[in-house]
Parts: sequence; structure tokens; C-alpha cells
Amino acid sequence: MSTTKVNNAISAFVHEEKIEVIKLLKVYLEEKMDDVEEINEMIDDFTATLSLVKVKASKKSSDKPKRTRKPTFYNHWLGGRLKSFSEEQKLLTEEERVGKTGRMRVIANEWNDFKQNTDEFDTQKAVWEELSSSDEIFEKEVKKEVKKEVKKEVKKEVKKEVKKEAKKEAKKEVKKEVKKEANDDSDSDSDEDNVPVQINSDSEDE
Repeated sequence: MSTTKVNNAISAFVHEEKIEVIKLLKVYLEEKMDDVEEINEMIDDFTATLSLVKVKASKKSSDKPKRTRKPTFYNHWLGGRLKSFSEEQKLLTEEERVGKTGRMRVIANEWNDFKQNTDEFDTQKAVWEELSSSDEIFEKEVKKEVKKEVKKEVKKEVKKEVKKEAKKEAKKEVKKEVKKEANDDSDSDSDEDNVPVQINSDSEDE
């Protein structure tokens, strides 16, 4: 899979997680509050801003996946032998050392001789294959755990952002209601002040 497809897959996954958390938030608000129609409309407006951004593939890059060859037992043996051969050469005099051009010829002959020794060859190869298999299993488990942690962090961040926005909108609505109540009380007080008061004159008492 190309890098572009991987990035787009990640973007799609994050986008879907955000939408899912927002849906859960709306259900939660409907259970806890009586009138949430206006808040839900605001949440829908916010959801509409969460557009899915796709990465465009570069013209120079190819979408064809590159084939990767797994290391063979020969690669393993050759790597170790080159290292040990280099150490052995350091212990020899200049005249006894093998030149760089002849080094691979010597090691190739050693490899052929090593393969002829069937028991030793089969034993070492079997050990290497077992270790390689264990490494692959371990790598898969690590990738699985990493993916799990990433998914957990994404959900946590999305919930945090949605909760923050919802809290902000709720505060705005509360302030609006408080202001409305204050205005209603003010109008009520002004109406009471305008009620005429009857005054009894002294002449009527007489």
C-alpha cells in the first residue's frame, strides 16, 4: 500500500471516530436535557465543518507497492561471516591479508563447504528460522498494541474537543436565558411602578 493510501486511510478513520463521538454526545444530551433541539442544530453545524481531507498522490511517486524480500539464512550467515572475517584479517600481517576483491571469493567457497556439512547447516538454519518466526510474531503484536493506543488517544482527543464545544455552546445558552429573565424582571418592576396610588384628602375625613 502506498503512503498516500495509508494517509487517506488514517484520515478517514479519524474522521469517522469524530462523527461517531458527536453522535454519542447528542444521544447523551437528549437523555439529560429536555429541550436540546437548538443545541443539536449547533452541533450539526459544527459537524458540517469537520470535512474529510484527502492527500493527493504525487505524480512522481508510484502507487505500486514495492516488493520487499525477507532476509534469508544466507543473508544472515553472510552478514555474520563478513564481520568475523574482517576481525580475523586485522590479526594478520599485510602480506597475509586477503584483498577486498578476493574477500567474497573466499567467503563464497566457505559457504559452499558449509552447505556440504549437512548436519551443521540444517541445525543452524532451523535455529535461525525459529528466531525469525518469533521476531515476526513479536513485531505483529507490537504493531497491534501501537494501533490500539493510537485509536484510544484519537477517541480521547475527539471527545475532549466535542465536550469543549458543547460546554461553550451550553454556557452561551445559559447566559442568553439569564439575560432574558433579567429583562423580564425589569419590565415587571417598571409596570408595578406605574400603578396609580389612591390618596385620601383631609376634607373627605371631615
